[in-house]
Amino acid sequence: MVSNTVSSLTILLSLISVGLCNVCSSPEVVTTSFTTQDATIVANIAYIGEFSIKCGTGSAGNLYAEVDDNIVPVSIIGSNQYQVSWTEDTKTARSGDRKVRIFTEDGYTAYRKAVRAGECTSSIESLTEIVVNHPGAFYGPWLKSEFLAIVMSIVVAYVAISSKSKLSS
Repeated sequence: MVSNTVSSLTILLSLISVGLCNVCSSPEVVTTSFTTQDATIVANIAYIGEFSIKCGTGSAGNLYAEVDDNIVPVSIIGSNQYQVSWTEDTKTARSGDRKVRIFTEDGYTAYRKAVRAGECTSSIESLTEIVVNHPGAFYGPWLKSEFLAIVMSIVVAYVAISSKSKLSS
């Protein structure tokens, strides 16, 4: 009986120590970002944030991102390389820096628990934070080329007719 208790306790402590060693500590993050900048032919602006994480100890594991108070999964695109992406309608997409908080599975669990309880999620500790910059989108020229061609045609025709009438008189 004592042997079973000791072996169970040893297994439990081993699992706890393995779990604690797997946590990413003092992460170094390198970030790049991309957004759609030509909104003349698309309906949505795409935001893409790619980042690599180098942990001092442990590994990052599965990650989740908070984007506009919503949690989205982070894709693994390589060894220690991750990507978070989302889209917004061109009419509601805003320019500037977008701060995206990155959570581990433990942070994600705490986040969901806070949401269920109706608590503020800003106090939950994130693994890191990345910034996705959107400089704005081009919606096309203010005046279409067809409109400018018609206006120029009317101006040229007016000048030609008025010049002809002055010469005729």
